[in-house]
Amino acid sequence: METMTCGCGEDQIPGVLARGVAALALTGLTVMAVTACLLAGGLWAVTRWRDRASAEREESFFDGFGRWEEERAEPPLPRGGGS
Repeated sequence: METMTCGCGEDQIPGVLARGVAALALTGLTVMAVTACLLAGGLWAVTRWRDRASAEREESFFDGFGRWEEERAEPPLPRGGGS
């Protein structure tokens, strides 16, 4: 059985579609990667800018958190061993 073709290149359609879909997928991945890099760079720039701006602010309530042990004048008394 012979396949009938019109001679207008319809036998090339599957290859053209495959190349087009592959190009579209690669282009989409490239656009997503570039977008992710730009968003990460923008976020880094904003956090860096906010850190510099917050360095000149007043001391907050939690700034001394963790240093309370250093500021203790005397150690606690042992339990049950008092006079």
